[in-house]
Amino acid sequence: MPAEPAGLLLLLDEAVVAGVRDCRQTFHAPVKDPSNPIITATEPWESRGPYTWGTRLLWNPERQQHDLYYVAFCVEDNHYRWGLAESADGLTWTKPELFIESFADVPARNMLTGGPHPDKAVRSVVRDPRPDCPPDQRYKAIRFTYEGEYVSYSPDGRHWTEDLGNPVWRVPSDIIHALWDPGYGRFVAYFKLWELSGQTPDPSSPSDWRPVRKYLPFFGHRPGPDGLAEFYEGIEVLFDPEAGARTQPVEGLLLRADNQGMDDGGGAPLTGAWHARRVIARAESDDFCHWHREEIVLAVDERDRPDANIQYFFVLPYGGYYLGFATVHDERGHFEQQLAFSRDGRRWSRPWRGNFIGLGPPGAFDSGMVLAPTDPILTDTQLIFYYGGFDIQHWQPMSDPWSSAIGRAFLRRDGFASWDNLPGRTGIVEIQPLAVAGGDLWLNADAQAGCIRVEVWDEGGQVVPGFEESNCTPLTEDTARYAQCLAPVRWTGKSLGALADCRVRLRFSLEDASLFALRLGEELTL
Repeated sequence: MPAEPAGLLLLLDEAVVAGVRDCRQTFHAPVKDPSNPIITATEPWESRGPYTWGTRLLWNPERQQHDLYYVAFCVEDNHYRWGLAESADGLTWTKPELFIESFADVPARNMLTGGPHPDKAVRSVVRDPRPDCPPDQRYKAIRFTYEGEYVSYSPDGRHWTEDLGNPVWRVPSDIIHALWDPGYGRFVAYFKLWELSGQTPDPSSPSDWRPVRKYLPFFGHRPGPDGLAEFYEGIEVLFDPEAGARTQPVEGLLLRADNQGMDDGGGAPLTGAWHARRVIARAESDDFCHWHREEIVLAVDERDRPDANIQYFFVLPYGGYYLGFATVHDERGHFEQQLAFSRDGRRWSRPWRGNFIGLGPPGAFDSGMVLAPTDPILTDTQLIFYYGGFDIQHWQPMSDPWSSAIGRAFLRRDGFASWDNLPGRTGIVEIQPLAVAGGDLWLNADAQAGCIRVEVWDEGGQVVPGFEESNCTPLTEDTARYAQCLAPVRWTGKSLGALADCRVRLRFSLEDASLFALRLGEELTL
């Protein structure tokens, strides 16, 4: 997605908001397009239909268009294939005539290269922005295979060649989201692992049990003797923050098996004496091949259903935060999307457990599962999220009738959450001290039913002369009518740019108003 304006700051938590009074925080879900689904199966290789899952939507500056990578699963041969759709405006999509690969011995219109292990062809694609990047490696992609992670390169995002050192890594499970992180100046990957928990016979006292917890990219299990389950294959991930993670085989592990929950469709129960739940890990790389600093960064907690886990995690930097979209599901087989956020990409908060994108009504293309959104398209007034939908649930056999497609949903620009004053009261929102580099203060807000005023304090808590609330020209409209959903704040004869190179605190007074985000004309730092 094109970069958001410099100095944009969302107001999500105490990292930015110092305090509130007579306000509540409201999280907002995007509105689905009534024309959904937008992209459906038209090509033979797409089988039951396209969807987004571990794929990206990238702006292609060379072609001046949006490139949407997507998935299609074929039940008949158990292959996950990938393809490309293009759009100049982010709304109307075409499937380009590439004919790079063949399907059923016939050239396929827009299917992309499968390469080795073509059953696991789906890749997470990154555009390398570094000036010294070799032109034939401008686009990089990573994918899971049972042999390990494969990396491939492309000069144009269409024609791909494999890294000669494949497989380059052997830690993630089958869902990986990779991105270039400008804050860290390196590549970052978020990926699924299985957290296997249970009890194994204690060798020092066979009648007793000792707890076991292991992290695995994949495993196989079968019934064992006397109420046990035997784990006969797989690899265990052993984390080391200094040297990086390493793996070792898992063979012949026995776990107690009773009161086991149902298989959720992934090959293991989410509840019972032993259970396997999906968690999210993170890693970093300077070259996209050598990955390190692996760590678990997100899992379900006591606020989630006891049979819940997190399948996939899509992350993007936005408005001073990392925003994450967690695919949460449980034994019901639902896939739903929850919003998470972080200041460092490692420690995450999920205060809102509502659906960022929820299931559609019965009969809708997304009535069974909603899969993670891709990179949003940033327009002047809104964010457009494309997402995958299924009309069956995760536990249902793939041999059942089903179809998948890609839909979209629209969110007010910067509109992930707002601070709203309580009815009949003046709400106060105070911002942590920040450095003013220059330029105006701009607000993304809806004050058409009331007003917002801003007062500026110094770091000691004293009002800066001339920037009193009484001197502030009140904002009394919805800024969605303006470019980038932003309107400037003025004080009598002054703008915030007069305080360049100062550290200040902003105090917002809200009357029948909602405050979404703020922006300084120049760079803003906390």
